[in-house]
Amino acid sequence: MLSSDQLQERISELAVRLHVPPDSYLLGQIEFEDPEKIKLCIDGLTLAFISYCYHRHPRGENVYEVMQELEKYPEGSPQAQLLEERAETAAALEIPFIVKFNGILEDYYCVRKELEQFLADLEDLPN
Repeated sequence: MLSSDQLQERISELAVRLHVPPDSYLLGQIEFEDPEKIKLCIDGLTLAFISYCYHRHPRGENVYEVMQELEKYPEGSPQAQLLEERAETAAALEIPFIVKFNGILEDYYCVRKELEQFLADLEDLPN
């Protein structure tokens, strides 16, 4: 388990990768002694992750949809060649996003698990 300082650093790094606004509470000091603040942090990271996916996803064509369309035409036909070019263009936009997305998803998962463990440990403490 990470220390609160290590977790604070991981949260800040993830928040920056998710392009949160500079004044976001996710970039400030998280109060790890307060269960509600930890829940707020979890929710904030989740919303930042969703926002990142929506706003940072390339707006090109969907590679899979183009490939499905391609299957309808004979190989080497003019329609197939055009669709192959469209698929390559779409992949050129999507692949870098997906690679970056996978790294962020892994970090998000790890940070969230650590936050959930901090929360569980707090809830197990006697009042």
